[in-house]
Amino acid sequence: MNRAERMSRVAALFADGAASVAPRSLCGTSVAALLVSSAGLTLMSGDHSSPVCASDTRAGDLDDLQFALGEGPCPDAHRSRTPIFEPDLEGASTGRWPQFAPAAVDVGVRGVFAFPLNAGVDCIGVLTLYQDAAGDLTPDQAADGPLVAEALVRSMLTIQSGSGPDVLARELIDVDAHRAEVHQATGMVAVQLGIAITDAALRLRAFAYASGRSVAAVARDIVDRRVRLADDADRDEAGGVPFE
Repeated sequence: MNRAERMSRVAALFADGAASVAPRSLCGTSVAALLVSSAGLTLMSGDHSSPVCASDTRAGDLDDLQFALGEGPCPDAHRSRTPIFEPDLEGASTGRWPQFAPAAVDVGVRGVFAFPLNAGVDCIGVLTLYQDAAGDLTPDQAADGPLVAEALVRSMLTIQSGSGPDVLARELIDVDAHRAEVHQATGMVAVQLGIAITDAALRLRAFAYASGRSVAAVARDIVDRRVRLADDADRDEAGGVPFE
């Protein structure tokens, strides 16, 4: 299949999904086009990011974790404007995402692949793909990944064209995401426990995992002062105590 044929196939998939409610359909269509386990889509500008969608809760939590830690395939792809592939997180070099990689493995992800959303001279975001099994992308997946990224850029620019230049279209805002709260909660944990931001992000993730809740839900409780993460002497089995 040549590039034109691949692009036609990808365009048809996105056209078929156009009637679905955005933004979630963008991630669902990406998963269907690339036959991966899950996907997350993030708009990015400088050090700021805004989630558009995630195909499932796990992908959303891992995208949020990259935002909190400042490391992972998504920020690397945005900075370099080139695809980032890691087919085996368990066997990855210890210097590559030392905090993100083990966290992803803990929740069953073995491979991650990130494609930048390049629009002219700008990179407006990243599509991150998650695989349950270790291994490289197939030749078809690797060839189709940049084409899906192109289709996403066109779709999002079309959606955004209906809004003002300084206002993000509501269809591109994931109503299930709470990154501002995650960021605020991470800072609160760092101050309360006297630890580094990266350590606070890990503590927040660990508590969410142990309690069987999403990172966003735990962050909301911390910001609303319903939960305070405890130090080693005071914390319970999950790692938290009621806020006092």
